[in-house]
Amino acid sequence: MNATAHAALRQALDISAKMLDAADHGHWSLVAELDAERQTWIRQQHPADQPNIEALTTLQEHNRLLLERAGVARAGVERQLGQHKYNHRALNIYIASSG
Repeated sequence: MNATAHAALRQALDISAKMLDAADHGHWSLVAELDAERQTWIRQQHPADQPNIEALTTLQEHNRLLLERAGVARAGVERQLGQHKYNHRALNIYIASSG
């Protein structure tokens, strides 16, 4: 069981690394797809031995980094949306004043 459990967490770690790479390149739909795949490996039974504890700790760190990157991306989208709304209001004022 340990070898299988260790292999499952190694697979989850590999997928997490791919998720981080996808997030770095702004491929958020791929991050979501990979997370669904990763969940299959994480949800398996894992003994509480040192290699699994280390793997789970690394997975937690990967999740923290992903959440951090998602927060940065979200802030960027919010800025763009705010700018779009500002531009839209300015255009409407211009059209109203020129008519």
